[in-house]
Amino acid sequence: MQFLYVFALMFLSIFGLTMLIKTAAWAILSHDLRRHDVYVRCSDDIVGFVEHIRRSPVVARVVILSCGGECDREAQLLAEKYGNVFFIKTER
Repeated sequence: MQFLYVFALMFLSIFGLTMLIKTAAWAILSHDLRRHDVYVRCSDDIVGFVEHIRRSPVVARVVILSCGGECDREAQLLAEKYGNVFFIKTER
C-alpha cells in the first residue's frame, strides 16, 4: 500500500512539473505571436501617429475611422501608402 502511495505522489509530481515547464515554454514562445489591431479616429495629427504606431512589432494593422472632416483625405492617402493601414468611412 505504501508503494502505491509513493508511486502516486511521484507520478503527480513529475506530471505537474512537466505541465509547468510546458506552460512556461508555451508562454515564452508564443509571446511574439500576439498581434493586435489598433483603431483610431481621424484627427489633425493622424499622419505622425500612424507612421509611428504602424512600425510597432505587436501591431497587426491600423484602422482609421473617418470623422467627416478634412483629415479624411490624409487618412485615405495613408491607407494607400502603407499596406497595414486601412481607412473606414463611417456615417453619422
